[in-house]
Amino acid sequence: MTPLSPGLIAPCGMNCGLCIGYLREKNRCPGCRTEDAGRLPRYCAGCRIRTCEDRTGDYCYDCAGYPCPRLRRLDKRYTTKYRMSMLENLRDIQERGVAAFVEQEEVRWRCPQCGSILSVHRDRCPRCGRAW
Repeated sequence: MTPLSPGLIAPCGMNCGLCIGYLREKNRCPGCRTEDAGRLPRYCAGCRIRTCEDRTGDYCYDCAGYPCPRLRRLDKRYTTKYRMSMLENLRDIQERGVAAFVEQEEVRWRCPQCGSILSVHRDRCPRCGRAW
């Protein structure tokens, strides 16, 4: 699976293909939609958003309690620390579809210098080191 694909968009709106755990070479995380939860890092394996049973569809917006307090806290942390909003991602997916969202991500998360995928968890390109 390429880093920017619909199968790597988590229920919370996180693009797992932008996660440093997915992008690293050693002990690569398969993304939270994997069938083999045993390969997930401890944090992701225990994620209550990922395993939420209240959700009736693929994404958190398919839940009567959307957005739940847990998702709001995650969104606040990612908005503040990593310049990405789960709620904005989910809104975009809901309005335009996951394929259009992934196309947008392809442009947004490519290093303009070398073309590598950028990690949401780092402020520099993993290949060329350019700050973004």
